[in-house]
Amino acid sequence: MRIQRISAKNYRTLEDTSFDFSPGYCTISGRNNAGKSNLLRLIQTLLTRRNRSYYSALEGAVAIDYRVDRTQWAAPDAIIFVEYELRLSRNDDPALIAFVEAFMRSAGSSELPPDMQSNLDITLVVTFQVSEKDDPKPRVKVAGADLSPQASREVVAKLRGSNLAFAYNSTTRSEELIYGGPRRFLYEFALAPQEVSAKEEAGKKVRSVVKKLAQQHTNDLNHMIGRLSDRYDVEFAPPDSYSSTHLPLAINLRDKETTVPLSDWGSGTQNRTQILMAILKANRVRGSAIDSRITPLVIIEEPESFLHPSAQAEFGRLLAAMAKETGIQIIVTSHSPYMLNHEDPSANILLEREQNRGRLSGTVRVDTSGPEWMTPFSEHLGLPSSEFAPLRRLFSSACDKVLLVEGELDREYFNLFKKKDLGITKLADDIDVVAYGGKDTLKNTKLLDFLLSRFDRVYITYDLDAKSDVESALSRLVRAKEISHAALGHQSPGQDCIEGLLPPSVLSKVNGRETQLVMALGSAKDKKPAKEKLKKAYLSEFESHNAFEAGELTRFDSVIKAINKSLSSPSKPRSRNSHG
Repeated sequence: MRIQRISAKNYRTLEDTSFDFSPGYCTISGRNNAGKSNLLRLIQTLLTRRNRSYYSALEGAVAIDYRVDRTQWAAPDAIIFVEYELRLSRNDDPALIAFVEAFMRSAGSSELPPDMQSNLDITLVVTFQVSEKDDPKPRVKVAGADLSPQASREVVAKLRGSNLAFAYNSTTRSEELIYGGPRRFLYEFALAPQEVSAKEEAGKKVRSVVKKLAQQHTNDLNHMIGRLSDRYDVEFAPPDSYSSTHLPLAINLRDKETTVPLSDWGSGTQNRTQILMAILKANRVRGSAIDSRITPLVIIEEPESFLHPSAQAEFGRLLAAMAKETGIQIIVTSHSPYMLNHEDPSANILLEREQNRGRLSGTVRVDTSGPEWMTPFSEHLGLPSSEFAPLRRLFSSACDKVLLVEGELDREYFNLFKKKDLGITKLADDIDVVAYGGKDTLKNTKLLDFLLSRFDRVYITYDLDAKSDVESALSRLVRAKEISHAALGHQSPGQDCIEGLLPPSVLSKVNGRETQLVMALGSAKDKKPAKEKLKKAYLSEFESHNAFEAGELTRFDSVIKAINKSLSSPSKPRSRNSHG
């Protein structure tokens, strides 16, 4: 199950607004009191049961209370209106779909709506209207068909009773529980029927059986943790008492030869481990038997807590990957730019409060679509949005290794060395070549430091004529990130750029053909457009050249070998040489 949209009127700061959610990794950010907690509260209102479970990090579901939740500046008789649009999948949510279909058939529906007769996903809309005199009365619409009031109440009860929002708040310690001993972190997973039988039959050997039952959980969680740079293993151990259908396990982490309870590890490690356990728990529910399967979503508040920025960047990438790999919707609230969705910036919900005569009023969603994709990143980093534009491709890159080049023509040269055999070293296929849009971008080390935090290997090239402008800034970045960089070109007039690596045969052929452009280079007025046209002509001639003589591409070969070596080495070298 996934949340597609939530609309609210007169609910706390949500005066009249709607929020569309990404089906995978979705983030909610904004300044303090922007309305993030109110939006999460609405999710918990629908998807969590009211009696708090001892193994859940939730504080319990909350009902809409008109006296407390009505927007303070709304009219005294204003009605609170909340609408949820949920997407159900026949593969992921068959139990809920069967539950709804049963009500529709019992109501005498001779035919189900077309969407429910097919294998298509189904849209379920839940609406609440709350007034001062009336308690919330839910109405449910399934695939465009209205359910009866009684059926609507039953469906909402099913949603709440199934506890479909697995939440974790990084700023609280609600998972620290006491089971007849010292405070320990516990993880509880639901046992399948066959696992319950096995445990009961084991009797006195329950500990060995429990260890076997927990092995898949141990393997799955260790697989997730193994993708972090901090290496440690997880171990689940049974406490002295447990229920028959849910099994709480004490959590230990192993580092080399030492086994230590999770509660004795650092706050950052505790935080990440428990978040991954929430995802693991949700994924186990998703893989349960068809007759009971309703896929939950995972809510994480401030996952960046207690983590260094580099660890935040790594963890943000992992959470996005987990949402994609498990098919589970993960909704995160955060104040960190590293936790935003970099691959799909439209999935980042940015909230702010409107100003009315100097006073804060309703929450609104800031536009983050299309060219406004960079707004949440700009808000968090305190940088102008315009500075992000040249680096859009860095956000969507799926590679771990990136080669940053000055412009689009440079990018075409290096991509050519990936695709075409020119008789020299080829650029490695797993390197993404991205243009950064000019030397001024390299001077913005704050932005560059943030963007490059998501890559394991980075190599930066720039024109030789820009070396004096960018080298000091890159030196600061290199000390922090161990990023390799090099100037491209040749110490000759007009060749202090990537074209300086071209063989003389290409340069002479183009210069002889484009004499007017060459002459225009001496004109202050015409120099820039003439230079750009010549650059394109050099690239075109280079691309169309069928064969080069031995040694003609030595300069390019030297550059590519250095890049391949740097981006494939276990540690990032700090080369600062110029190639030419």
